[in-house]
Amino acid sequence: MRKWEQKRAQEISEYILVTHIVSLLIFLMIVFSFYNLPLGLHFPLYLLFMFIIFTVTIIAYTASKLLPRITNLEQPQIDEILLLAVIFPLAFIFLWYSHNFFGAKVLILVPSIIAATSLGKLGGTTAAVLASALLFFLDYRLHNYLPPEIFQTNSIITGVNLLLTWLVGGLMEVERKTRQELLQLADYDQLTGLYNHRYLQEKLALTLQKAAAANLPVSFALLDIDQFKYFNTVYGYQKGDEILANIGQLLGEEIKEPCYAARYGSDEFALVFPGKEKSEAARATSHIKEKIVSRATVSLLESERTPPFKPFTIVTGLASYPADADGVSSLVRAAENDLYRTKYSRGDAYLYYSIISEITHLKVKEAFPTLQTLVALINIKDRYTFGHSERVMSYSLALAKKLSLSEEEKDTLRYGAYLHDLGKIEVESAILNKTGSLTEREWEIMKMHTILGSEIIKPLLFFQDISPIIRSHHENYDGSGYPDGLKGEEIPLPARIVRLADSFDAMTTDRPYKKALTFLQASQELQKYAGKHYDPLLVDLFLEAVKEAYEKRNTYL
Repeated sequence: MRKWEQKRAQEISEYILVTHIVSLLIFLMIVFSFYNLPLGLHFPLYLLFMFIIFTVTIIAYTASKLLPRITNLEQPQIDEILLLAVIFPLAFIFLWYSHNFFGAKVLILVPSIIAATSLGKLGGTTAAVLASALLFFLDYRLHNYLPPEIFQTNSIITGVNLLLTWLVGGLMEVERKTRQELLQLADYDQLTGLYNHRYLQEKLALTLQKAAAANLPVSFALLDIDQFKYFNTVYGYQKGDEILANIGQLLGEEIKEPCYAARYGSDEFALVFPGKEKSEAARATSHIKEKIVSRATVSLLESERTPPFKPFTIVTGLASYPADADGVSSLVRAAENDLYRTKYSRGDAYLYYSIISEITHLKVKEAFPTLQTLVALINIKDRYTFGHSERVMSYSLALAKKLSLSEEEKDTLRYGAYLHDLGKIEVESAILNKTGSLTEREWEIMKMHTILGSEIIKPLLFFQDISPIIRSHHENYDGSGYPDGLKGEEIPLPARIVRLADSFDAMTTDRPYKKALTFLQASQELQKYAGKHYDPLLVDLFLEAVKEAYEKRNTYL
């Protein structure tokens, strides 16, 4: 029992103890009143003996309560039940013996109150009904009928008895429920219904102690929702909470005692397997992981009706006591290390999602330096287009200057042009660097980079103006492009500009399968496809704008 829990139990136990002692003293006072005994010790020997026995009983009961200073309110104490078993028949024996002594009738309150404090509202009320019924029965047997004055007295006492036990029992139940709710708040995560991080540490320490005593292993697993910030941003935090709640429910269904689950962090869960070896725990964790992914994917499909661009994945880490660790901290650390090894051994794909998650709420200018890391990853994968993004951005801005675009429009174009090939991070290096012609399947994969790029930055709140540029920079003016078959002015102006800049740089850059064209040759190609691939109103302006930039580029080559 924790300190705060023990303190609260001790405080309420004092009230219970005083109630029981007062009840016993009332019993004793009624006995004194029946015999009209004066204060002092001048009474018969048998009464003195009875008084001593009663006093010893009260002292023993009081000592049993004060010494432990702990009362378990979840279930009645054995000593309270024994006290009730003694007092209940004793009260009615005295009632039978005292006959017409009306003051003795108050004795029925004593067992009723003890029952209410021990058993709660239902138990106390039941005891009160039983005691009142016995009271009417005894008077009927004594008089062979119920005189009006006795019936009235018994009815009043019965009413007081029922009301008092209902009230006392109700207060005890309120205390019990309050303590249970406090325990719920202190030990459980309110969203998932699982143990929280704080209580997991306490319970895990106890689990390891028991395992050490019994010489048994304990396996500990961590489950991390991969890039959960992405799903919160794209689908909304309400959907994120729904997924977490569903995971909590699933773990509650799947994890059976003595195993247990806890919410370890905002998007992490812990599983504890007492008595299970690491291999057995790994199988159980894998099974649970598959169920979580399946349920979460279904939940996401309810929102979008199309599979999420980024698959919902879970990364796990596993450690075992005593094989990997000798205590709580070292066991958790070993599981975390295993999780991070798994997480960061998956290459560039994980890295760029990590970057996207970290800059979700940054403005474009603040986030742009970080996004340069992504472009560097693309350059590493597609070695034949190194510097391509920078040149496309430079050419696009040269045309923007000719078109007298506003500073805000130039910024949107700058970042869109720089990130236009962002989706290539999802395309295999073998396809990007293939020296021969692409197969039909490979070409379909390559064309997906426009969609993939726009989806990657979808979570970035301040990048929404850039997304259409990335998606539409391979649309053709006559509608023959991809991915949406837009044509003419359906294609956003910045995307039409990037289309020109992208094609021009591809034509004027050496590739393994194609020698770079001269400026004149590239100009002729652009003019040839004006109105087909390119906006005819932009081609001449573009060539005029980039001529100077292209000549500067060749000067430094």
